[in-house]
Amino acid sequence: MNRCTWWVWGTGFVWPQRRQNCGKRWDVLQTTKRVGEARGAGLRRAWAWLALGVSMLTLGGCLSYRLTPDQVVNYAQQALSDMNACHSTLEIEVDTDLLKDSISAEVWERSPSDLKVKVRSSANPQLRGLEFVTDGSQSQLYVPRANEVLVGAAELVRMPSVIERLVSARRDWIQGADPLLTRLIAKERENGLMVYQIEVLLQQGGSAQCWIDAGQWWVRRIAYQDTYLGTGTVIVRDLDCSAGALGSDSAPFVLDIPAGAPIKEVTVENNRPLSLDEAQLAVSFPLRTPSYLPEGTNFAVAYQLDKNLALVYTGKRSFTLMEGPEILEVPQENAKQVSVRGRQATIVPDPQHGGLVLIWQEEGLQFSIAGSMEEGEATRIADSMERTFKGTSISGTEGASDNQGQ
Repeated sequence: MNRCTWWVWGTGFVWPQRRQNCGKRWDVLQTTKRVGEARGAGLRRAWAWLALGVSMLTLGGCLSYRLTPDQVVNYAQQALSDMNACHSTLEIEVDTDLLKDSISAEVWERSPSDLKVKVRSSANPQLRGLEFVTDGSQSQLYVPRANEVLVGAAELVRMPSVIERLVSARRDWIQGADPLLTRLIAKERENGLMVYQIEVLLQQGGSAQCWIDAGQWWVRRIAYQDTYLGTGTVIVRDLDCSAGALGSDSAPFVLDIPAGAPIKEVTVENNRPLSLDEAQLAVSFPLRTPSYLPEGTNFAVAYQLDKNLALVYTGKRSFTLMEGPEILEVPQENAKQVSVRGRQATIVPDPQHGGLVLIWQEEGLQFSIAGSMEEGEATRIADSMERTFKGTSISGTEGASDNQGQ
């Protein structure tokens, strides 16, 4: 190293008489030093940004994968609560003991209770073209095969139970799910969306796998196995919950009544009688009827009472068989415990009508037999109860009544 260089780097100072001789080298060295410092600062900034980006990606990945099943359910429940107005198309596959069908239904919803459902396609002529509108208190139902419109209180005029439950499944099954009993099955990408596949237990028995997108936390697809609905899927297509989803007026919630279709008001007094086929389509649980009947007694007619069925048998030993999830309680005065179908049942005397009421529960349903008969006759009828439609399907059956739909 020469003297000039030594003075520059060794002392950081150059005597004036040396400055002239070393000026050029001094400038070069200073410039090189500044360039090096600038490059170092730039590299440090680049590494800092790179480290920050990697940290954010790592943190985002960790947070995403740390999402627990109960958090997914909570987000989905909140998203459903925030929905005000939506329009969608549901592709439904249903396979029960009675009904096997592929159904396409267009659905309009508006909080709190406005709903319109139009069945666009179905293999079952009793469902194809069916249209339903309700505001939560009053309902209208167009029954295509009868070409009539039923109007009345919401608890009296309802869609066929299978359609009603599957249309509302993506809401009811998620909102009613216990987050702590939910299982995460998979996390995957579907059509560009991150989707969580979770399994929830259904309150009425069975389970449902739900595909929920991680963007808006909406239910996009359901595959279910239900005690009453059998197995099937519900796929949500063209879901629009934007501010303009339903337009600016109430037009979507007006029933499109075909020309010439008569309008029939439904009241408690004129609750329409049903055949057994119609009764089964009116509810989602498997209909059960007795294989043993007292001599001279036969099935007469059925009635739908909200979610329950009342089957009337007439003859020498007339009685009414009630079955469903929400049968009203019977006074327990002078009640007696007996055994029916291998389970505990209750017999309550009915002196006013000279008979009795037999009550029991089975597979999540309540049953009652009320009539003028002896205890042994009532228990024998109960013990003979079995599914009315075993392993058969009446999808598309022409023999069913045209008036189904209530």
